[in-house]
Amino acid sequence: MFEQASAERRAEDWAWYVRFTFSEMAGLIAGAAIAWLAERPTAEAPVASALPPELIDAQRLVDVNIAGMVHAIANHQFEKARVHSDQERLARENLRMLREKYGIGG
Repeated sequence: MFEQASAERRAEDWAWYVRFTFSEMAGLIAGAAIAWLAERPTAEAPVASALPPELIDAQRLVDVNIAGMVHAIANHQFEKARVHSDQERLARENLRMLREKYGIGG
């Protein structure tokens, strides 16, 4: 799509092509910068360490199973996705019980 649009504009006007290319590159750089900043840890990260390790591990297990399920679905491995779904449900129930044990809402 970029090549088709640039070929059309290049035929019209060289200066317009330069502006078009510059605006596309600026958008690409801005998007990359936003993605990079979104991945950086925030100042809130140390607060999570105040939670009991058992609770952190339970949440991590839920997250791992969700990621595995998404990956399996994306690769059309539906049986594997079902296994991850079942494990995630059990892990989420365990997390709920731990939150009740420690009096943490969520």
